Amino acid sequence: MSQPHALVLGASGISGWSLLSQLRTYPSAGYWKRITGTTNRPFSFEQARIAPEDRIQLVSGINLTDTVDKIVDGFRSKVKDIDTVTHVFFTAYIAKDGFQELKQINNLLLENTIKAVEKFAPKLESIILQTGGKGYGLEFPKEVKIRPPLKEDMPRIPKPWYDNIFYYTQYDLLQELSKGKKWTFSEIRPDGIVGFVPGTNAMNMAQGIAIYLALYRKEHGENAEVPFPGYEHGYHSTHSDTFQDLLAKFEIFAAVNPDKCGSGGVFNIADQDQPVTWSYVWPGICEYFGLKGVGPREGTQPMQEFVQEHISEWQKLCESLGLEADPVKYQNWGHVHFMLVQFDFDRQYDLSHARQVGFTESIDTVQGYRIALDRMAAAKVIPKF
Repeated sequence: MSQPHALVLGASGISGWSLLSQLRTYPSAGYWKRITGTTNRPFSFEQARIAPEDRIQLVSGINLTDTVDKIVDGFRSKVKDIDTVTHVFFTAYIAKDGFQELKQINNLLLENTIKAVEKFAPKLESIILQTGGKGYGLEFPKEVKIRPPLKEDMPRIPKPWYDNIFYYTQYDLLQELSKGKKWTFSEIRPDGIVGFVPGTNAMNMAQGIAIYLALYRKEHGENAEVPFPGYEHGYHSTHSDTFQDLLAKFEIFAAVNPDKCGSGGVFNIADQDQPVTWSYVWPGICEYFGLKGVGPREGTQPMQEFVQEHISEWQKLCESLGLEADPVKYQNWGHVHFMLVQFDFDRQYDLSHARQVGFTESIDTVQGYRIALDRMAAAKVIPKF
C-alpha cells in the first residue's frame, strides 16, 4: 500500500472536524503520512482547535461545484503532495430548501469532486460516502412505513418519496464511477450526530440543546426541573444517536479495510447496539447543567421561543463570561425541534453489519453528549458547569 494520505472534504463540519482529529491517532498515531482537510471558508488550525502538525494541511477556497478541470487546478495549486491522496472522506454538503434543488446541487458536488480526484490522485484506494437515516425514509414517517430495527439491506423507499432522497443517487453515482477502477467505496449511515465543531454550525442538535439548558439554568437556577420539550410518546421512542468521534473512527476503519467494507458496502453506525430513548438521555444531559430533566409537561415553551424571549440575558451572559455570541445567532432551531419533537417514532438501527466486519467500539450516548458539552465549554460556546 502507498503511504496513506487522507483527504477530508468538508473538514469544518461536525463529521469532517472529528475526522481531522481522529486521523491524527487512528488506527495508530503514525498511520497517516499526510492529512488534508478542505473547507469552503478559511479555517485555521487555531480556529479548528487542532494543534498544527507538518503532515496536516487545511485548505479553503476550492469550489467543489465548479468544473472538473477547475477543481483539479484548485487542488494542484493549493494542496501539497495532492498526487499522493489514497483515501477520500466525503462529508461535504450544501443545504437547499427544496428536495430537488438539494439533490441537484449535492449530486453535482459529489460527481465533479470524484471525477477531479480521479485525475489528480492516481493512487486512490478508497472513498467514504457519509449519508444517514434519510435513506430509510425518516423524513416521511407518515407516508412511509418505518420498520425498526433499521437494516442496511432494507429496500429503498417507494416513489414518489424515493425521488427526494439524494443519498440514493449519490450511491448509484459512486457505484457507476467505480466500475473497473482500482478504487472502491463504502457508504456509512449515522442517525442523529452528537458532537461539537468550532465556529458556526447550524445543524448541530447538541449545541442547540446546550444553549437552551445553559440559559434555562441562568433563568431558573440550579436543580430546577426541565421538562422534555416534546411529546410523551417521543420521550419514550427508541433511536440510535451517533457520537462524532465514534462515527469518524468507523469511517476510518471502513476506509482502511476495503476488503471487508468496500465494493459499495453499506453500514449503519451508532453509539451502541442497544437503542436509547430521550427518557434516558434527557436527564443525563440536564444533569451536566445542574438541572433535573423530567418528562414532557403540557404547556412547556418551545426551546426556540424560550431562547428568543430571554436573548438579552444570554447576551449579558456572553459579555460577562466572554462567551462566543455567534453560535446562538446562527443556530438552526428548526433542526433541533425536528430531532427532539417531530422525530417521535421508533427508528433504532441494527449494527450487526458493522460488528461482523470487526468494528466493536461503542460509547454510552450520554457520555458522548458530555464530551461534546465539555468541548463547547472549552470553546466558550456555553459556560463551564
